[in-house]
Amino acid sequence: MSSVTIALRECHRLRVHLRNLKAEIDRGPRVLQDHQDELETARQDHNVHYEAITKLKLKQREDEGTLKQTETRLAKLEEQLTSISVQKEYTAKQHEIEMARTKKGESEDAILATIMELEEKTGAIPAVEQTWAQAQADFTQFQVEAAERLEGMKSDQGACTEDLARHEATLLLDVKAPYDSIVKAKGPDAFAATKARVCQACRTSMTESQFIALRNGTFRTCATCGRMQYPVE
Repeated sequence: MSSVTIALRECHRLRVHLRNLKAEIDRGPRVLQDHQDELETARQDHNVHYEAITKLKLKQREDEGTLKQTETRLAKLEEQLTSISVQKEYTAKQHEIEMARTKKGESEDAILATIMELEEKTGAIPAVEQTWAQAQADFTQFQVEAAERLEGMKSDQGACTEDLARHEATLLLDVKAPYDSIVKAKGPDAFAATKARVCQACRTSMTESQFIALRNGTFRTCATCGRMQYPVE
């Protein structure tokens, strides 16, 4: 295999790999933001649970206050009933008493429902705390792994850049000039493997003699897509 073929093949591989590395590194801040958003959602869920408990306790106190007021009024109404002798007033007072009893029952039902919901949410606290702790642990683990991955990619990026420069230095001047021009225009897509006389980028065929020359190390660009070609089995 000629030095030109080896150089073009390796330059193609390295430039594609470097592009992928850069895309992955550039994607890092977005991935971090996604994980931060997940952590923030978990934090909000954690806070919402405790806020719900606080609101339930406040509602219970308010309902208990309403119940106490209703009981006091009911006792007063029942006391007043004993001193009424006029039937019309007696009937009206009985209606007030019935309304107060209904309100008392509603307050008692509300308090019971609140107590049951409060017990349920209080009982769920261990699971809520475990979920929040796991979310924090997962984010911390992600940060550690992301930092290690970034360090590895940057190290790989540096090594590939050096390797690319080494292969490009083997290109003769009559090849390096068009190489630089095409790479500047197309980047990692400046190359095309050619198999069985067919350009693998645009599927254009070449003659047998052209393919033999390419295999023998002749520098060639595809007549259709303009990419630098190198042969592959």
